[in-house]
Amino acid sequence: MTPLSEAKSAFSNKESVQKEVKAILSQKASLSCEVSDSKTEVKWYKDGKLLTSTKTVHTESKGKTRQLLIDNVEKKDVGEYICEAGTEKLVFKLQVQGRIKYSTGL
Repeated sequence: MTPLSEAKSAFSNKESVQKEVKAILSQKASLSCEVSDSKTEVKWYKDGKLLTSTKTVHTESKGKTRQLLIDNVEKKDVGEYICEAGTEKLVFKLQVQGRIKYSTGL
């Protein structure tokens, strides 16, 4: 019997991926990772809840790249996002910076 070779990581850019993502209110945000095999399916989670596509949030797969795209970033989009491939996970933190001008009414 031959020894089992070390399991290949599901993600090919696990070390270099941008884990702290800053977005600007009402702009687009993109969380991106690369999988080792172009057939690999991933699931995206926000704060532990599985994400489904909406008008403003959707996923894209191009070759080995997997992206979560948020079209119109809002304050509620701040949080921890996870890209899951099989048993492996990559964690992203999305921070939102505002461009809102506050009126004091004075």
